[in-house]
Amino acid sequence: MKKIFSFLILLIAIHASTFEIKAQNRIDSFDIESKSLDETRTIKVALPNAYGYSTKSYPVIVVLDNQLLFSTTTALVNQLSATSRMPESIVVTIAEGNRHRAYYSPNLYDNIKNRNYGYGDHQDELTQFLSDELLPELENRYRLADFKTLIGFSPSSVFTLHTFSKNQDLFQAYIALASGNIIGDGYLKGRYLIDDIEKTSAKNTSSSKFLYIVSGGKDLEGQPDIEDNVNNFNQRLSKLNSNKFKTKAEIIQGEGHTDVSLPGLISAFDFIFPKKKWIVNYQDLISQSGNAKENINKFYKELSDEYGFGIYPTMDRLYSMSCIKNIGSSLLRQKRVDEAIELYQYWTELYPKSHLAYSYLGRAQKVNNNIRAAKKSYEKAINLVALDDMHANLNEYQKTIERLDKELKMLKIKKHK
Repeated sequence: MKKIFSFLILLIAIHASTFEIKAQNRIDSFDIESKSLDETRTIKVALPNAYGYSTKSYPVIVVLDNQLLFSTTTALVNQLSATSRMPESIVVTIAEGNRHRAYYSPNLYDNIKNRNYGYGDHQDELTQFLSDELLPELENRYRLADFKTLIGFSPSSVFTLHTFSKNQDLFQAYIALASGNIIGDGYLKGRYLIDDIEKTSAKNTSSSKFLYIVSGGKDLEGQPDIEDNVNNFNQRLSKLNSNKFKTKAEIIQGEGHTDVSLPGLISAFDFIFPKKKWIVNYQDLISQSGNAKENINKFYKELSDEYGFGIYPTMDRLYSMSCIKNIGSSLLRQKRVDEAIELYQYWTELYPKSHLAYSYLGRAQKVNNNIRAAKKSYEKAINLVALDDMHANLNEYQKTIERLDKELKMLKIKKHK
C-alpha cells in the first residue's frame, strides 16, 4: 500500500510541474470569394484550446463586429467555458470589407427623430452570405454542433434583430448589444420591431431560441425612450417565453453605448447558459449511489437534451475538483479504482490526441496493478507529447515507463521463483 501511495504522490508531482495550460486559441483565417457580397471577405476563426485533441463538435458564435467584439468574445468564451459556465465554442468573425457594416442593415425608420436611419438596406445580401456561403464553409472545415449564436453591436444589432424577425431559424441564439433604442423603431413610420419580433416569436413552436437585448444606462440620457422600449418588450414577450423560447431585454446602469459590450456579453451568456443550471459539483455527483461516470453523464445528458446538441463534462480545470482529471484522482483516493479507470478511458475517447488523458489513464491502471496496460498508456502519451514537442512531459513520461519496466521485470522474477 505504501508503494502505491508513493507512486501516486510522484505522479501528482510530475503533472503539477509539467502540465501547461495553452492560453492561446488557434486562430484560423481564410477568404471567401462571395457572390452574395460581390467581394472577397476574410474570415477569422478562434478554435477552442483543445479542439485539435478532441473528437467533439462545438457550438459556433458568429460575431459581426470584428474590431470591437472578436477578441473580447473569444477571451470571455475561454474564461466561461474553462469554469464550466458555458460550452466550449468556436468564435467566428467577418473582417471588414469595402463597405461599412451599416450598409448591410435595414434602413429602419426612427420613430423619435422622425427620419430614416440612413443605413444601406442590403440585409438580404448579408443573409444570403451567411446562409449560403459562410455557414456551409464552416461546416466543411470544422466540427460544428447544431447551436449557432449571432452577435451584433449597434448598427449590426439592427441586422441581428432583423435576422431574428425574418430568418429566425438561421441561428439558435441572438445577442443584440446597444439596441434598446432600435426595438422601438420599425421598417415603416409608426411601426416597431417589437411588433415583428412578437409576431415571429408567436409562430415558434418547436426549436429552441434565445434573444437577448441590452443598452447601457448612460444611453438613456439622450434617449429616454429606451426604458419604455425595454419594459414594453419584456411585458409582451414574457407571455411567449417557455422552456424552449427565452427572451430578455435589460438596461445595465452606469454603462455607456460602447462600454456596455463586455457586461452585456457576460449577462447574455448567463442568460443563455444560466450558471445555476450549468455549474455542478462533481464530488456531489460521485457521492450519489451508482456509477461515477453514469452520474456525471446523466447531468450532461439533461443539458444536451435541453439545448439540442452534445454537451460533455469538463476534462481538465485549474483549482477545481469539478473535472474528469481531478475527480478521477478523488476516486483513486477512495479506492474506486475501476470507476477512475472508466472515467479516464472516457477522457481518451473524447480527446484521443491528449497526452494528459493517456498519462492519467496509465496512472490509474498502475494503481490497479495492471502494469502492462499502464505502460501501453504511457507509451501512447509519449507518442502524443512528442508531436506537441513538449520536452518536459516527454522526459517525465519516459522516466515513468522506465520504472514500470523495472516493476515488470520484478514480477517476472517473482513468477520464476
